[in-house]
Amino acid sequence: MFAAPNVVIRPLACALGLAVLTVGLMAVQPAAARTPNAAPPVVPDSKLIPKVRPATADDLDFRPGALSIVTDTPTGGRFWVFTYTIANKTGKTQRFSPRFDMLMGDGVILTAGKDVPVDAARRMQRAVASAQAMDQFQVMGDILDGESNAREGFVIWPAKGDAKDMTLFVSGMSAAFDRCTDPATGKDVIMRRTWSRHFAVPGESDPRHGTEASFDVMKDQWLMR
Repeated sequence: MFAAPNVVIRPLACALGLAVLTVGLMAVQPAAARTPNAAPPVVPDSKLIPKVRPATADDLDFRPGALSIVTDTPTGGRFWVFTYTIANKTGKTQRFSPRFDMLMGDGVILTAGKDVPVDAARRMQRAVASAQAMDQFQVMGDILDGESNAREGFVIWPAKGDAKDMTLFVSGMSAAFDRCTDPATGKDVIMRRTWSRHFAVPGESDPRHGTEASFDVMKDQWLMR
């Protein structure tokens, strides 16, 4: 599920990206450049933008950890490593099939686990995560109810793209979803309740040492993606 190649971000389904782009252009266009008699820009119907579905009784308890950039000493490669804990408090067994995508500041989306050598991943685990932490493939599967069955996980991406401005998207811990029509294709698409967090790296990071990305927990949000 993580074998998709890196892609450049495109407008979101259900006209969300189009709406953001349209509003942005309206905000920056100089007054003198506007044509007085020109028709106002068409803004997509707000009904096409999916509202965030509420959490369900079957949602898992997702606890985000730190995001750090770490240098793999033997190869010199640099990687982003994100740690987290997932627990099941629903009273019954639940299946966990997560997806982790990192949107970089230049619009490139990195898929977790792609282009990460196995040996480097293990070294990153020892450097940042615990010995019990599972990678994005090992953590998949049924999680029994109860705190004693919680799992620690870690996710790795190669350090590519503009790291000054990053957003992490995580899905798979919520049963909430929605269906809508993609205006570009006319096809129905499924949007899943997704957690997101914005990160930034303060200043220039020293490649000889790991650097932890900063974030504002108050800006964390749930969205449909």
